[in-house]
Amino acid sequence: MLFTPLNLGPDEAQYWRWSKSFDWGYFSKPPMVAWVIGAMTNLFGDHEWAIRFASPIFHTGTAIALFMAGQRFWSTKVGIYAGLCFTLMTAIWLSSGIMSTDVPLLFFWSLGLFFFLSLRTNRSWVAAIGLGVALGLGFLSKYAMVYFLIGMALSALIDPVSRKALLSLKGLAALALFLAIFAPHLVWNAENGFKTVGHTADNANWGEELLNPENGFKFFFDQFAVFGPLSFLLLLSFFGLSIFRRNAITQWADRRIAVLACFVIPPLLIILVQAFISRAHANWAATAYPAACLILAIWATSVGGWVRKILIGGFALSMVVGVIFTTLVVLPVETQIQVMGGNATKRLRGWPETTQQVKALATEYNASAVIIDEREIWHGLDYYGRDGELAVPVRAWRREDHPKSASEEALISQADAENALILSYREGDRANLLADFAETEAIGELEIDLGGNRYRRFEVYIGRGFEPKPRPLPTT
Repeated sequence: MLFTPLNLGPDEAQYWRWSKSFDWGYFSKPPMVAWVIGAMTNLFGDHEWAIRFASPIFHTGTAIALFMAGQRFWSTKVGIYAGLCFTLMTAIWLSSGIMSTDVPLLFFWSLGLFFFLSLRTNRSWVAAIGLGVALGLGFLSKYAMVYFLIGMALSALIDPVSRKALLSLKGLAALALFLAIFAPHLVWNAENGFKTVGHTADNANWGEELLNPENGFKFFFDQFAVFGPLSFLLLLSFFGLSIFRRNAITQWADRRIAVLACFVIPPLLIILVQAFISRAHANWAATAYPAACLILAIWATSVGGWVRKILIGGFALSMVVGVIFTTLVVLPVETQIQVMGGNATKRLRGWPETTQQVKALATEYNASAVIIDEREIWHGLDYYGRDGELAVPVRAWRREDHPKSASEEALISQADAENALILSYREGDRANLLADFAETEAIGELEIDLGGNRYRRFEVYIGRGFEPKPRPLPTT
C-alpha cells in the first residue's frame, strides 16, 4: 500500500532479501514471491510500496480467471458472482496490502482451474499448455499447489470425462510441461539439502505434543474470517444439504459441481486434521476458496431466493469490513492503535526506530557486528538497515547445529565476535546464547516503544570470542 504508515512485516522483508539474488529456490519457500518482488523493486526501487505493488494486481488477475471460468462454463452472471465472491473475501482485503506467497499461488491456482475445466470440456492444446504452465508456476509459488493435484486425481476418480481428459495425450502433455517447469526447483532443492522441503515439513510441527483440539476449533472458526462469515456459512450449508438432503441440491446433476468440490474439500479437510493434530495458520486452506466461489455463484444463480440473498448480503458485509480496514491502515498509527488496540499491527511498527537505536548502540560501543536471537528482528534490521544505514554485519544466532531459518544461514565468524553487540530478545534462550561467547558484558536494556503499550525489548550485551557449544542445547 502506497499510503499506509505501517512498515514491512518480517516475512516481506525476508522475501525482499531473497529477491536481491535470482535463484530457483530459497530457504523456506519456492522462488516465485522473490522473483515478483525482484521485478517490482528493479522497476521502482526498494520501497515498501514497491515490494507490495504486485499483490493487488495478482488478486485482480485471480478474480478475472474465476470470472472467465464462470462465464465460459456456466453463465456471465456466475462469472460475475464468482469474481465478486473472491474479490470481496475478507482475507483478500488484507492480503492485497501485503506481499505473501499466497498471492501468486491463488492466481496460478485459479488459472489452472480455468484450464482444467477447459481441458475437460474440449481437450484443446491451448487448455493443456495453460494447465501445465499454471501448475508449474503454482508450485514455484507455494507447495500448497499439491492440493490441486489431489483435486485433479479425485476428479479423475469420480468423473469419467475428467479421467479421459487427463489420460489423453494432451492431459499427459500438461503434466509433462508442469514437471519441466518445476524441475529446476527440484534440482536446486537436491543441491541444497532439500532445505525448502524440510522447512515445509517442519511447519507441520509433528515433533511437538500432538492432538490439540483447541487449535483445530480455532482454525475452523478462523475460516469465517478468511472467506467471510456469510460466505463460509453458505458453503457449509451447501455441503450440509448435499449430505443430508441430497434432493435439495439439484446442482449435483451437473457433474462439474462435483469436480469443483474436489478442489474445495481436500485443502479444508486436510488442514483441519493438521490443526487438530498440531497447528495450522488460518490461510493454509486458502486454496479451497477459488472453487468455492464458483460453487456459491452457481448455486446462487440457479436457486436464487435465500441463497442469493445470503451471498449478496455476504458481499455487502465484506465490503463494509474491507472499506473500514482499508481506511484504518492508511490512518496515522496513533489512530490505528486507538481503534484496533496496540497488538493488532505491532509486528508492522517501529522498525526504522529499532534500526536507529541499534545503530546508535553499535556506534557507541564500536561493535564488530550485531548478533540477535530472533529471525523477525534479523529481517527487520536487514531491510531497514539496508544501503549501509546499519554499517555493521547483522548475524542470527543458531539454536541448533543447522539453520532453522534463512536468517541463520550465515555463520557467526570470529571477526563478527571480536566486539559483538548482542541483542537478546528471547529470555528462554538467553543463557545458551551468552554461553556461546568466551566473554560477555551486560550493558543494559534496549526498549522501543511501538505505541499502544507495546514494546520491543532486548537485554543488551557485548560479547567477545565465539565458541558455540555442542548442539542440541538444553532448554530452559
